[in-house]
Amino acid sequence: MKLSVMERINILGLLPEKGSYSNLKLLRVAKEALSFTESENKLLNFRTEEVKGQVKTFWNDKIIYDKLTNKPVEGTIDFIMRMVNANPDNFEMRSTVGEVDIKIGEVVTNMIVKTLKDLESREVLEEKYFSIYEKFIENKDTNLKIV
Repeated sequence: MKLSVMERINILGLLPEKGSYSNLKLLRVAKEALSFTESENKLLNFRTEEVKGQVKTFWNDKIIYDKLTNKPVEGTIDFIMRMVNANPDNFEMRSTVGEVDIKIGEVVTNMIVKTLKDLESREVLEEKYFSIYEKFIENKDTNLKIV
């Protein structure tokens, strides 16, 4: 299933921390699949900052590409902004790491679906799970490929 950076992070938060030995083994595999590769980590540049007394995680969600070379523009923010402002048609903003096809097994998929349905039935489903709900429940028959 194709998942964005935010969806991958939020699914990790839906996974149970306790369970049977066999389920914990499957959860470990799913967590590894949902985690980020070394190259993704480098591009995303995850970092934490304190905002109004709370520690928040940030990352580079977008990157500016040169349309002519199809390569990311490198340099300081000021340099990049001068280039873009001088010739805006030559550049485009893209996702740093687009959606990635993540393989999640049937048992873990069912755990995610059960958790989402439980949140929905109690009317405590949060906005951050909206796209995950659509992918796992609303579009399950068309988009979900269980491995």
